[in-house]
Amino acid sequence: MSIDHPGGRDIQRDARLPAIPNANSASRAFVPAYTYKPRARGILHVARSIFRVSRLRAAIFLVAAFALVASAQSPPPSAGPNPAPKLRPKIGLVLSGGGARGITHIGVLKVLEQLRIPVDYIAATSMGAVVGGLYASGMAPAEMEKQINAVSWPTLLSDSPTRRDVGFRVKEEDAQFPLGFELGFRDGEFRAFKGALSGSNLELFLHELTRSVDNVATFDQLPIPFRAIATDMVTGREVVFDRGPIYQAMRASMSVPGMFTPAEIDGRILGDGGLVNNLPVDVVRAMGADIVIAVNIGTPLMSRDQLSSVLGYTAQMVNILTEQNVRAQLALLRPGDILISPDLGELTFVDFAKSRQFIALGEKAAEGMRERLVALSESATTYVAFQASLLVPVETTPKTLDFVRIEGTHFANPKVLEDQMQTQPGKPFSLSVLEKDLSRLYGRGDFEQIDYHLMQEQNQQGLVVDVTEKSWGPNYLRFGLTLNSDLQGDTAFNFLVGHKRTWINSLGAEWINEVTLGTVNGYATEFYQPLTLGNFLFASAHGQIKRGPEYVFQGNQRLAEYSVLTETAGLDIGTPLSTLGEIRLGYLWTHQRGNPTIAVPGFPSAVSDESGARVLLRWDGLDNPYFPRKGVKIIGEVFVGSNHQSAPGIADYSSTGQRGALYANAAIAATPDDFFNVAVRGGAIHRERTDIINNLTLGGFLNLSGLRTDQLDGKYLALGRAVYYHQIGMLPVIGRGIFAGGSLEAGNVWQQRNDVSASGLITAGSVFLAADTWLGPFYFAYGRASGGQSSFYLYLGRP
Repeated sequence: MSIDHPGGRDIQRDARLPAIPNANSASRAFVPAYTYKPRARGILHVARSIFRVSRLRAAIFLVAAFALVASAQSPPPSAGPNPAPKLRPKIGLVLSGGGARGITHIGVLKVLEQLRIPVDYIAATSMGAVVGGLYASGMAPAEMEKQINAVSWPTLLSDSPTRRDVGFRVKEEDAQFPLGFELGFRDGEFRAFKGALSGSNLELFLHELTRSVDNVATFDQLPIPFRAIATDMVTGREVVFDRGPIYQAMRASMSVPGMFTPAEIDGRILGDGGLVNNLPVDVVRAMGADIVIAVNIGTPLMSRDQLSSVLGYTAQMVNILTEQNVRAQLALLRPGDILISPDLGELTFVDFAKSRQFIALGEKAAEGMRERLVALSESATTYVAFQASLLVPVETTPKTLDFVRIEGTHFANPKVLEDQMQTQPGKPFSLSVLEKDLSRLYGRGDFEQIDYHLMQEQNQQGLVVDVTEKSWGPNYLRFGLTLNSDLQGDTAFNFLVGHKRTWINSLGAEWINEVTLGTVNGYATEFYQPLTLGNFLFASAHGQIKRGPEYVFQGNQRLAEYSVLTETAGLDIGTPLSTLGEIRLGYLWTHQRGNPTIAVPGFPSAVSDESGARVLLRWDGLDNPYFPRKGVKIIGEVFVGSNHQSAPGIADYSSTGQRGALYANAAIAATPDDFFNVAVRGGAIHRERTDIINNLTLGGFLNLSGLRTDQLDGKYLALGRAVYYHQIGMLPVIGRGIFAGGSLEAGNVWQQRNDVSASGLITAGSVFLAADTWLGPFYFAYGRASGGQSSFYLYLGRP
């Protein structure tokens, strides 16, 4: 098998830089390399002979005798005045890949440090390369364990930063189109994303943990010489990383095809190293290791019952390839080498949330090999000296920057991006602020990868942010669907397609389109134009046309069904509220026409036209759009304008009027698995004549559960609810969490303002099972309202 070395030849080991592993306890006696015992019988024999020779000969023999004694009590002349210890064997550590199972390596490293076993070389693959790379960079196992246990794996293994840093418009898009699949259109052809995850969050995380060794020329200059294994996805050859940014090598090594987008480095497309060498014994031996400690945690082959899907067969294919090359490497182990094979039971390569279990099992497996490992341990004094040689100097960061530059853009205007960063030339420089800037840049949704480096340029200290735009942009297609039923005959299904064209001009204009097909058919469009580099102000021209059903009830009996055509057009001026929201002021025109499709006599067609000024406030600080544990969301709208109504047989009517609406939801976490959502909703329409097709409505799941959907309508609305969620587990393959919970609700609608009162509130409640799926939120619920009305509900999509 041929091996490629990125950057050219395989550079030999250089002087070590420093790391701070922990020195541990109990000393072990050091046996000198050379021990000499005086040969007493030979000396006596010489003494006797003295009396049998002449004085001259006696003197010669006496000198020889003393020389013999001296040689028996002293090292060989070439060794100098002190004993020369035998050079200890060089120890090479090999860490295999295996997804989340690779976290097990941290437990093994903890035991190696406890036993005072110095590691001279590390070669690793995939998740093993992440753990091995951190250790080689100077991170102690205890600190590694702390970082791994504290990290948010859902965020790290996603293509979004913390939701607070996601742009508000992207938040709205993600909530509307929960499917992670994004299709692009570029250069006259449709393009798909390269993998399930771009890995940018992971790469930024690894960069932050290894930033202290950013400036090493080769991996031989790391505190512990290191190699990471990847696969050239074009040639199928093994790639051995011996230089370059170590975080990029770690990221490339774990680029599982179909899960992560392949890494592109030096013109090569690189995938997971486990495809060609998941346990690189040969690589660490070539580095100079005399004894190899190999830790094999590779994913076992799946059973027949587990091969139940395309994903299952794909995973099995990778497992088979990995297992074959692991066997070849195991055959290279020698009698003096040590193989550690932790028993991980049913834990899988995607169980990242079970890091504590993995680490404990790693410790257990290493302890099981204690008898053989102890033979490699050093004295406390020697091991402390070894650890001291690994200390990494603390890297200083500049207090200010002379320049900040964004590079790598094709469609995006770097000046717009630079202006929106808080990290600016001349201002105090902070890595924490930079991290926020990078997170917000990534949250725009324009980029596959974002990286950065500090550099000197013409005696100036600056920052360069390297971005890689999505290769399938700048036209994007997103998809979503909703399904709801009250199991009483009311069922609605909609399929949604969203289109977005980004960076239409240098200020970052966007054109957004949405098509809805199903129970509701419609088309909506918006042209969004920032007016300044920093997008302090924006303009928006928008319109919509849709047709859908509306119902008229008497009690819980449906009297009529209308098919309502709604057309809107508007023009707004607004300002973003950071990444959390926006406020708009503009003109809105709305036309509605309702025709009865199922109705008893007496329900005429109706037409309503409305135009005037509108103020719209939207704020979304929730940490999850569907099952939030913390944060607040607010939507408020006030409209002032004119209204014109007409219907057959009824005189046309025009008047001025106002209407307003407010929705607010606060999420509160009680424990990691228990949280509450407390929401209020209110609305008012000040209009003299009742309008049959655009009143405020209540009824349905979480909107007075137990009532039928939109059963109540009127000019004034009030609703309050508290919803409790308890996470009962994770949802494998098709989602994230599974929840059980319930709600308490109170509210009503009224036709006249004088009728609004707390005594007129209807109380309701529900119990439900829910799931956070890749298709959106799923609910199966039972609701009951005061008066005895009840209903079952089935929802897929936002309730």
